[in-house]
Amino acid sequence: MISRRRTRLIGVVLVAVLALAMALLAGCGKKAAPVVENGPSALGSLAVAQSALSTTAPDAKLLLVQTVQGVEPTGTPTWAFLFGSPTSDKTYVVYMAGGKSMGSEEYGTAGLDKTQWAAVPGLETWKIDSDEAYTKAFTAGGGKGVPLAYVMGLTTYKPEGVTSTVEPFVWSVQFDPGESGVTTSPVNVNASTGEASIRKN
Repeated sequence: MISRRRTRLIGVVLVAVLALAMALLAGCGKKAAPVVENGPSALGSLAVAQSALSTTAPDAKLLLVQTVQGVEPTGTPTWAFLFGSPTSDKTYVVYMAGGKSMGSEEYGTAGLDKTQWAAVPGLETWKIDSDEAYTKAFTAGGGKGVPLAYVMGLTTYKPEGVTSTVEPFVWSVQFDPGESGVTTSPVNVNASTGEASIRKN
């Protein structure tokens, strides 16, 4: 599950979760009645995830989206969307699976000031959805056939002072290669241009 650290460290949190998820850590969503059906991709699930906070935090901004555990290529990913409210500085995580909300939880405060919240961007530059990012990452990573599993995530904002190599609006994808031959190093896919490259640690 997503670490309960302050959002100031979201870049570091993403790196840690991507590494741990390769061991197929279990997600921790709440059960809830199904909501409006939508696609299982990240962008396809975004509107429903946002609507889950329409009353609690109508001003919520997306800070992070990621798979909560390793996903088989033929499986349906469970997504965790981390949102933050500029008004209250509170953060919330919404779990999505198959386009359905599995509930939301408050995750403490972000620790961002008004200037930092104003710098959290909108999502206009997010063009490359998770399914396309997966394909581009697998190709760039030299994969053939099918890997055993993958994890992926994307941040929208990186506060000053965070030393993580994760950059905003760049998908980070990592594979459990099996016999596919794909790299075990994280692969970056620019969520605006689609450019893919193996990350140099």
